[in-house]
Amino acid sequence: MKYILQMGLVFGLCMGTSVAFAQKTSTSTSPASSSFQKSEDSLLSAVDSMNRVAVLEERIEYCHTFVKRLSHLLKEPNSFQHPFTELSKKIHILYPEDRSFRILNWPVEYAPARFRYYGAIQKADGTVYPLVDKSEAIEEKELLGLLDNKNWYGVEYYKILSQKDASGKTVYFVFGVNHNNKNTSIKTLDALSIQGNRVVFGGDYFNNGNKRFLIEYQKGAQVSLNYDTEKGMVVYNALESEINQPLRKNTLVPNGELDGLKWSNYQWQLVRNLVPILKLKDGQAPINGVMPSN
Repeated sequence: MKYILQMGLVFGLCMGTSVAFAQKTSTSTSPASSSFQKSEDSLLSAVDSMNRVAVLEERIEYCHTFVKRLSHLLKEPNSFQHPFTELSKKIHILYPEDRSFRILNWPVEYAPARFRYYGAIQKADGTVYPLVDKSEAIEEKELLGLLDNKNWYGVEYYKILSQKDASGKTVYFVFGVNHNNKNTSIKTLDALSIQGNRVVFGGDYFNNGNKRFLIEYQKGAQVSLNYDTEKGMVVYNALESEINQPLRKNTLVPNGELDGLKWSNYQWQLVRNLVPILKLKDGQAPINGVMPSN
């Protein structure tokens, strides 16, 4: 386990631990496509082994190889312009609408149903910020506060959403999931901002006073947290305890209702019962979809 935890620092060691770096811009307006493609091909073999090798402990070793190759490639001038088309089929490569940066991110299963999370954020100018997973050391109280890329609550990102704050500045929100707890999973909606030589996660964008929004639930339960374009808000499953003990997060599962978060007054405001469920009394049933009057 000590070796596994040390691996969370690999990106920092390969990319530069104390500060992020910026690429020198090539005099050419386009990257050497064939050279990048050859390098990408070498990444694919490493990531396949990282994801598929039967002995789970060996996946961390292949991850080490993959990280070294990827970090070397991201240092190349104009690497941000390379789309990593094939690699994006095997790891997450996400861009915001303005394409001012991208997130490269992936999990590694190092033991049955246990995961470590890896990644980096690359700005359009080539600056790279390693993401160092400290989720196993971050306490619950810390999880509701500000974090940064060197003290990152590791997740698997699946969406970036942009909003405008009161000054008209773009605010980025990232959706992610962490499956590394023994009995629970956690989904997060987090603010992301690049401030000098670090990436800050969290902010005063949630009206419950926390720096991020999260839901923790029974591991294996199918719980959604995503942006619904038609509704114009974040939609997620409302949860309830299977045994009427809501403080036990490992008993929380969807109850059929949907709640939401609406961007209003430059914060995410809670909206209950977007899709309420019909709760019938004993012996009561709808007739042709209409409830009988009492």
